[in-house]
Order: sequence, then C-alpha cells, then structure tokens
Amino acid sequence: QIYNSELENEFDNFEDWLCIFPLHRGKANEDEDGNEDEHFVGKYKGSFYVYPTEEAGAEPRVSEGIPRNRPIKVLVRVYIVKATNLSPADPNGKADPYVVVTVGQEQKDTKERYIPKQLNPVFGEVVELTVSFPMESELTVAIFDHDLVGSDDLIGETKIDLENRFYSKHRANCGVASQYDT
Repeated sequence: QIYNSELENEFDNFEDWLCIFPLHRGKANEDEDGNEDEHFVGKYKGSFYVYPTEEAGAEPRVSEGIPRNRPIKVLVRVYIVKATNLSPADPNGKADPYVVVTVGQEQKDTKERYIPKQLNPVFGEVVELTVSFPMESELTVAIFDHDLVGSDDLIGETKIDLENRFYSKHRANCGVASQYDT
C-alpha cells in the first residue's frame, strides 16, 4: 500500500508500544500562550502496564518486546525517492537540491549528485547508517540548495524518531515498495 501522508500520521506516531512523556524540572506550567515553560529538560520514553494480582485469579505476565537493558546497534537504510513542491532558493525561481541525512554524529549527503534547477527532484538514493539505541534515535533528513558561491541554503528538514519505529508493531508492515515509478 502506498500512503499519501506521513507514516507517523497513519500509525499514530508509532507510539503503540513506546509513549513519550516530557520531563520537567520543578513544576511544569504553561504560559498565557499555552507554551510549556523553560523547565523542560528532556523526554521519557516508556510504557506502563497494570497487571492483575494473583489474588484476583489471574496469572501475572511479562510483556513481550521489552528492550534489553543495554544499547542496541541497528542498521538504518533510508530510501530517498523524491521531493515535491520545494521552495525556490535561487534567483531563477528554481533550486539545486541535495539531501543530508544525520543521526547522532554520523552524516551522509548527496551533495556531489545535486539536481540542478528542480523543485520536484527525483533522487533515487539509498543511505545506510549504523545507529545505537537509545543514544541515537532521532534521524534528520534535510534538503539543501547547492550554491557555487557562499554556503548552501537549507530548504527544509524533517526529524524521524527511529526508536519508536523500531519498537512499534508496525515496523515490519510498512516501508518502501520493492519498485517505484515516477
């Protein structure tokens, strides 16, 4: 099945097993605009289970899929198929896009294969990175405009929580088709 929206929208942010809770130092308050204050210090990922006691007549059980209590190394393969409706970044109303994929300290890019004068580029690239959970769980995919003079301009970026996808029951049921045709 081909999804026409972000997979996070289709699969409830892949939070079917792991839930994300904000961590605050002190009391968490909201200001008049509804924004959380500066006491935010990080996030907790986990799940809570309530089991019936043996006195209630049920056997206690252990949840399946609980991660090991040590880092897990995984190979992440990112298929960069295409981008659509990019914002123009050059005076000619076009852009010269390329992709930068980052996880932790590891970064891969397609700068040498940028696509000239295109707002709907078809990249057809694959990038592989080795990641350790839980230390490196956020993947950033950024599209830059290649400039011959000066620094390259950021067109846009998105962040994907790899750890949630890894532990989700949906991880084996969604992905890139074996073939695609533009």
